[in-house]
Amino acid sequence: MSTSAPTSVIHDIGYKPYTGPRQGHGQIVRGLYVHSLRSVFGFGRGAKAKVVPFAVLAIMLFPAILNVYTASKGESLVMPYSLMAYRLFLFSVVFVAVAAPELVSRDLRHHTLPLYFSRPLRRSDYPLAKLLALISALLIVQLLPILVTYLGQAASATSGHQIWLDSRDAFPGVFVGVLYAVLFSTVSLLLASSTGRRVIATGVIAILFLVTTAISSVLQNAVGTTYQEHVTACVEPTVPKNNPGPRAFPVGEGDGPPVALVGRLCPGVDLRNGADIGGRLDPDKPGYADLTVHYETPVYSNVAKVGGMTNPVTIIEGTRIWVFHATDSDMPDPSPLGPAYAAELAVLALAAGGGLFLRYRKVSVS
Repeated sequence: MSTSAPTSVIHDIGYKPYTGPRQGHGQIVRGLYVHSLRSVFGFGRGAKAKVVPFAVLAIMLFPAILNVYTASKGESLVMPYSLMAYRLFLFSVVFVAVAAPELVSRDLRHHTLPLYFSRPLRRSDYPLAKLLALISALLIVQLLPILVTYLGQAASATSGHQIWLDSRDAFPGVFVGVLYAVLFSTVSLLLASSTGRRVIATGVIAILFLVTTAISSVLQNAVGTTYQEHVTACVEPTVPKNNPGPRAFPVGEGDGPPVALVGRLCPGVDLRNGADIGGRLDPDKPGYADLTVHYETPVYSNVAKVGGMTNPVTIIEGTRIWVFHATDSDMPDPSPLGPAYAAELAVLALAAGGGLFLRYRKVSVS
């Protein structure tokens, strides 16, 4: 019985050398950044990967849409610019708790770091691209509602002064949004880079923010609050009877000045605990009214002030209160600890960012 000799076949599978331009190290980092940013929002992946990021974005946009509606009706904002991030921080936590493990934990679990570092990619480039991608994604989530609200207010404005007031009011919101993006991203990525299991990383990130929030709340309310009375005067524009609106005081019509406008045009006035607002037409300045505002401000204990320093959310909010002398927040005024809040914020962000880069200097690629 004879057997035929095996025959060999050569297949041309089409491999060809790359002859295009060599764009170098910078393009590799940019490519990793763009890929990571797309991954945060689920682009290039299945429908399930898009549910959380776009659900969070929709929820964050909902108050902005209501703001646009109320602006078209000449009413006050449902949620002020500066408080959007603080009142909706829970959804930012959900966003980073899902996005951060997606960016780094998967690579650790599937051992893809050797593939990354086989290219001319420094170890510091990998966490840099991931961090910039998460910061950029969270900036979109934080700043898009502010932009939508601002455009709605500007479209409904009847004067350049109103646009200026909205621009002034929007700036603290932008400032806070940037702080949230930087601090939340650095802390979340550092925690996520400690494990290759996304579920564990998500849980650790969520637990950190929620537990510290609970501790901060307990400390802020541990001691009773007393109140101090204040009296201040300011000037506010008036409107004719047939054109009432939230931006002016309909003097003599029995309605009284809108609280939102008084809080906006009378710097430092805290109207959250009730106020007695009176006014009369200014005899020397037609079109304006002289207001007298009686109001109370809470006097917080040192325990309440220090309690805000135990949680990233209230650290940012305390910094905002100190920087802008804000009186619209629900948390205790940190004064005179405002500089300590800002310093802690900077140290925490730098420490988390430094820890992230140090992690990838020593991480195994085997």
